[in-house]
Amino acid sequence: MNNLFRTLLIKLTSNICERMALRVSASACGWGLYQPEEPKCLRDIKKH
Repeated sequence: MNNLFRTLLIKLTSNICERMALRVSASACGWGLYQPEEPKCLRDIKKH
C-alpha cells in the first residue's frame, strides 16, 4: 500500500513538473520572438 502511494505521488509530481516545464519553455520562445521598438532617445546613442 505504501509503495503504491509513493508511486502515484511520484507520477503526479513528475507530471506537474513536466507541464510546468513545457509552459515555461513555450513562454520563453514567445518572449524570444518579441522585439520591442527602441525609444527615440536610445537610437541616437547607437549612431555615435
